[in-house]
Amino acid sequence: MPKFYEIEPTLENYWRSIILLGRNVASYKFALAKALYDLKDRDGTVITLDTLAVPFAKHISEHLVICEKQGTSANSKFLDGCRDFNANKITHAQLIDLTVRYGFNNVIDAFHYVHNEDVRTRFLSTQEKLKAALF
Repeated sequence: MPKFYEIEPTLENYWRSIILLGRNVASYKFALAKALYDLKDRDGTVITLDTLAVPFAKHISEHLVICEKQGTSANSKFLDGCRDFNANKITHAQLIDLTVRYGFNNVIDAFHYVHNEDVRTRFLSTQEKLKAALF
């Protein structure tokens, strides 16, 4: 049986399928989606990971205050950095550096994964981990 985003393959339906049906654990999808939404009005279609890291780290850090559990992995340098930032143990600049180095590992690729395959349209991609392109 076809999925709703296959019957009507619009950008909106691909976005809905990611948010509603994509894997939460693998992609930190809600924080990434909120970060992309925060940056949607920027000029151009290319942003650096440094720029994406600011709202992404903010949303992850905020969520950790509400809910300590943020995945299935026992260890995460990125999540530990967010917790340290929340506890005022590291600066915002250090948090952004940690986010760029560790926060996007597997996140951007997993973001588009729905029903055991990638949706046909990507909303962002990386090239050598230097930039994310918003589509």
